[in-house]
Amino acid sequence: MRIKFLSFIASFFMVSFVITSCLDDDNNIEYSPDATIHAFALDTIGYGITYKFTIDQQKGEIYNEDSLPVHADTIIDKILIKTLTTASGVITMKNKANEDSIINISDSIDLRNPIKIKVWSTEGLAEMNDSKTKEYTITVRVHKHDPDSLRWKYWGNINDAELDNQVKELKSVILADEILTYSIVGGKLKVYRAQKDNPKSWSSSEVDGDVFNNTLPTSILSYDKKLYATSTIENGKVYESTDGTTWTESNLFNNEYVNLLLAPLSHKITYIKTVDSKKVFDSTEKIESRAEKELQAVPDDFPIGNISYTTYATSTKVDAIMLIGEYKEQPTVGETKTIVPWGYMGDIWTPLPPNNVDTSCPALTSPSIMYYNDQFYIFGEDFESFYVSKAGIAWKKANKKFDFPYQDWSESDFKPSTEKPEFRGRKTYSSVIDTENNNIFILFSKGEASFEEEVEDEEDTTRATKTHSYPYGSEVWSGRLNQLWFDLDPEHAGQ
Repeated sequence: MRIKFLSFIASFFMVSFVITSCLDDDNNIEYSPDATIHAFALDTIGYGITYKFTIDQQKGEIYNEDSLPVHADTIIDKILIKTLTTASGVITMKNKANEDSIINISDSIDLRNPIKIKVWSTEGLAEMNDSKTKEYTITVRVHKHDPDSLRWKYWGNINDAELDNQVKELKSVILADEILTYSIVGGKLKVYRAQKDNPKSWSSSEVDGDVFNNTLPTSILSYDKKLYATSTIENGKVYESTDGTTWTESNLFNNEYVNLLLAPLSHKITYIKTVDSKKVFDSTEKIESRAEKELQAVPDDFPIGNISYTTYATSTKVDAIMLIGEYKEQPTVGETKTIVPWGYMGDIWTPLPPNNVDTSCPALTSPSIMYYNDQFYIFGEDFESFYVSKAGIAWKKANKKFDFPYQDWSESDFKPSTEKPEFRGRKTYSSVIDTENNNIFILFSKGEASFEEEVEDEEDTTRATKTHSYPYGSEVWSGRLNQLWFDLDPEHAGQ
């Protein structure tokens, strides 16, 4: 950007007024004290997109509320200022010699970093009075991360000494502001807890009493500030807890014989119960004329355990559930084993089988389902990829932006670390969603991961299968879509 020295312009400015004054002694010259910027705009970005800039007169800041796309710094390193309007006077910025020099907006400027400019009113310029100026900082906000990508964060370990490779299963749930994770350690049922906003420090305790027979609950969920769970004892009872450690028998289910809790909604818990030796679906919702309501029988192809559910609101604002789990017989499409979710929108449970093999979600070990950013996702052990669906029927692999951490193993001595994480091949895990902060939490017990990867042979450029192995601890990770992070913290969207 070409800029001229302010002293030269000021001298020219004063001479012009002296000449004008001499030509007409009756001409009263009034200088404007207005040193504000009234309008600012940049040239279009990328595909002809114009970004609106806000002018904060009190703070002296000019910035774009909607951040530019990631990598836009390669555009704004040399860009034109399309509009820079003042009431009068001139606009300057410091040159390399730290002198005030006038901006020429017909030349491009580098806006990758904030710049400071100064507006001189005609009054300030006529008097060369620096106190009659106004300074602004121009900041162009640019996303530092792709908004469509998952951003993963490592929080630390839970307890490597206890949650080791002998642990076969974890179950996690969010209660109020805490993440609670249950596991069998040394033959005892233990609960590990940490604050969901900062799950770095974990405490643990044995679960009081023996209501679960020192086994993991067959189902557990959070509802109305309490936890509810069923036991492997299969006595038809449901237990509740306000802290996750002390459990007592619940009276919410009217002494019914409950087999399995399914999922909570805002106003009720759905579950399976036994009536006259027949398993039926029911909920804790109070219904008038219960005798007139025929309960839906549980079909043979409904999941029988290891339930993973997600709740969401339909386009008509109806509370709904999508659920998967362990089946008596794994569903198939042709000869291909697949996952068939079940949906519930306040009335009946309905299976959502795929239309064909190409639109099915393949069978996974210990699968989890979640509703995230208005889409359904399924993943499981080995962490090869997410499968995504808009309606829960047609599934496909999510794109590589929405994926688990994975690394390039081309270096012969490469080993994953918390700085360069790898999830592929990992086994025992549990997951919970913090819907308040859009965080996907994945918790692991300590283990040894192993997975196969197709690589190119360096000598003859053919493809070969190579096995990679690595150890990992009882780690806690959270993933969040960058765009949702920007929405939660718009002030730092460009950081």
